[in-house]
Amino acid sequence: MRIELALKLRGPHAGMDAQDSLRTLQTMLSLLRELEVTETARPGGEGTRWAFHELRLGSVACVLEPLRIAEHSTYDVVERVVRTAVSGLHEAESSARIPTGWTFRAANLGRRVARSLGASPDVGMSVEVRADGVALRSAEVTQRAALHLDAATKARFRTFGSRRGRLSGLEEDKQHHRPRALLRTEVGGEVIPVYFGDDLDPELRRAWRRDRVEVTGEITENAQGQSVRMRAAEIELLPTEPLLSDEDLRAGFWPDMTGGRDAVDYVEALRGEK
Repeated sequence: MRIELALKLRGPHAGMDAQDSLRTLQTMLSLLRELEVTETARPGGEGTRWAFHELRLGSVACVLEPLRIAEHSTYDVVERVVRTAVSGLHEAESSARIPTGWTFRAANLGRRVARSLGASPDVGMSVEVRADGVALRSAEVTQRAALHLDAATKARFRTFGSRRGRLSGLEEDKQHHRPRALLRTEVGGEVIPVYFGDDLDPELRRAWRRDRVEVTGEITENAQGQSVRMRAAEIELLPTEPLLSDEDLRAGFWPDMTGGRDAVDYVEALRGEK
């Protein structure tokens, strides 16, 4: 299957200078790389390289296709990455939230992509994912997406709490000079950057690559209540399979409630009919 990403900058971009146009495309490529890092849970190194399949002037339109898939990636991953990129830009156009599957870094890159666009589609940008020439997903992006992502990436509140999920993408953050990993949460599907102090190194080593952990610490949230980042104070190893507590039960659901019997047999047993 041939995967392509088509982009078209409209309106005033037709007359903008080459540097501005190339900067927008370069930032889009950086966004794809960040999403691939998140998808593969492999920090650092080179990501998938892209090539121009088409390049047209007038409205600054191009079609990108993978040139060389990264060693730690696959064609399926690349397809998910471009789908996540386009769907995320579509989300950003309609709400001031960090898009589904995007990290804080990805949201910042998306903001940079959209900030030079105009306020309406005729002076905005269109993006489209294609597979073998057939459109799978598309989005119209304007300045509104940049404003929403700007609001979503501004830290508003700090709380102390915990999140459960799986750690991946461990690396040393150059700005904070401390280990940084991504926590994919069990609830809400958030991808949260978590920073660890040197005192947590033994716990971090034990927690690494486990299916489930609970990280407790200072949580920075945006105005929508999304977790922008965490500073870990404690890491707890959890059982591989989630164990539901009374607080976890929703709408009366519990897999072991009926002892393996279907609903009809279980109700009849309660009534004493069996």
